[in-house]
Amino acid sequence: MKIALCTLLLILTASFACSQSNKDSAQPDLSRFSSEQLKACFNDKTICGTDNIYAITDELVSRLYTLQTEQLVNCFADWKICGGENDRETGWAVSAEVAHRGNPHKLLVRYWTEPDEGIRDGIIHVAYHFKTPEVADFMKKVLAAGKGDEDALYWPADYLAKGCDSDALNWLSSRHGRPEGCLLWAPTVRLIGKCSYRPAIPYLINASLDDACLNIVDEAETDLRAMFPHSPREFRSIDEMQKYYCARAKQEGFKVDCKSK
Repeated sequence: MKIALCTLLLILTASFACSQSNKDSAQPDLSRFSSEQLKACFNDKTICGTDNIYAITDELVSRLYTLQTEQLVNCFADWKICGGENDRETGWAVSAEVAHRGNPHKLLVRYWTEPDEGIRDGIIHVAYHFKTPEVADFMKKVLAAGKGDEDALYWPADYLAKGCDSDALNWLSSRHGRPEGCLLWAPTVRLIGKCSYRPAIPYLINASLDDACLNIVDEAETDLRAMFPHSPREFRSIDEMQKYYCARAKQEGFKVDCKSK
């Protein structure tokens, strides 16, 4: 009886301590604070009672709709204006909000005279939301101009590749490795097969089948199976697969580095 009572007391004590700990670690209601207070809280947690930058960012991003369009555009150059980056972690929330406001024509014109690289990149992200002849023409010109790094040029290339644009597919399949992460690049590799873009065969064999991301390897295998009918149903290893497709590619005259394949 005493043992059972002691056990019960221990359980109750632990439960109370856990409850108290949860209460102490509970996040404050960030919706009560102004945006300026929240942005200041990044550097001084005493203002809003937490140093959880993700919670602060989420609250600020939820308020993007309250900002003027020019403020949002300026966020591409300085994330502190909005309190959140325009990136995959936020779902490219800033560019999505700008796109939600309608016709991007003025921004497309602005791109060519805009000196800030961040804003130019943001304009591309906004344009990516629209499937119009004007945007397609804009993306073609951006890719041809080659302004910016590979991350910036990836977006117009990927946009155009969805329509099987040969220049875009050529750009995507002539990278040394890949300019984007696994989650973005795997669907891009899928486009190569969808478009039956055979000039990309060496890239698929040498780079994609050798990628650390298995999603990319799977997409490359699917592409190659479509391009080389009557391939074996299964391979014992990726190395065996590479050797097989390397040999098939060489038979068709493709320049493929098969030394290690």
